[in-house]
Amino acid sequence: MIKFFRKIRFELMEKNKTGKYLKYAIGEIVLVVIGILIALQINNWNEHRKVQKLEAQIYTELKSDLLQTRNEIKKTISKHKNIFKSSQQLITDIYNKKSNSQTIYESFTNSSADFQIIPKTSAFENLKNIGLNTLSNDSLRITITNLFQLKLKRLDDELGMKQAEFNMTKLIQPFLFKYLIADYSQPTKYGFKHSDSISIYKLRINDYDKFLNDNDLLKNLQLSLFNRGRKIDEETETINSIDNVINGIEEELEKLNK
Repeated sequence: MIKFFRKIRFELMEKNKTGKYLKYAIGEIVLVVIGILIALQINNWNEHRKVQKLEAQIYTELKSDLLQTRNEIKKTISKHKNIFKSSQQLITDIYNKKSNSQTIYESFTNSSADFQIIPKTSAFENLKNIGLNTLSNDSLRITITNLFQLKLKRLDDELGMKQAEFNMTKLIQPFLFKYLIADYSQPTKYGFKHSDSISIYKLRINDYDKFLNDNDLLKNLQLSLFNRGRKIDEETETINSIDNVINGIEEELEKLNK
């Protein structure tokens, strides 16, 4: 092709057709410029598609992590709600001086239980390494960042309770040691998957009358119940935030995949 254009130029020069040569030369320059612009446009389009593909991949990974985290939070909320309900009933039973029972024992031992939620953040960490600006939707990028760096981080130490003296486990545990004793009349076998089974004794509440009239116990049960309610609220609000982000991600994926 280049040889063809060069041949035409030489023929025009040899025939001394300067005007036609200039027009031809300008036309040739225009064609070259257009060719370069088209090549640049194609290159830019290819690069844009690569960026869009990467962005879609990140959104897909973020959504997957958030769905797994959401599922873990829902399971934890369910556990908290069950203990919340049984703890409410335990407080009522203690107040009404109900007779000792297996239900009271189980409610008492469960009242100290807490659950750690470890959010799945590998996709967000990957995004930080690549660059947060990879996400072109500024509003959604900020929302995602706030979710992972603020709300989800708080799940590891919800409401600052982990080290506080009003941590639910710390509130109830002293009373577990105070009132629970091994019942030697009820030995039972406990098995492990990779080791031998062991013989253990079931526990029961000792000094039950004292247990029923322990004002400090009742006070701590109520405080623990209050804190569990706050945790349920916090976790439920986190799920709402996750749902909002997932909806935003799905809208962006729909745009990117068009």
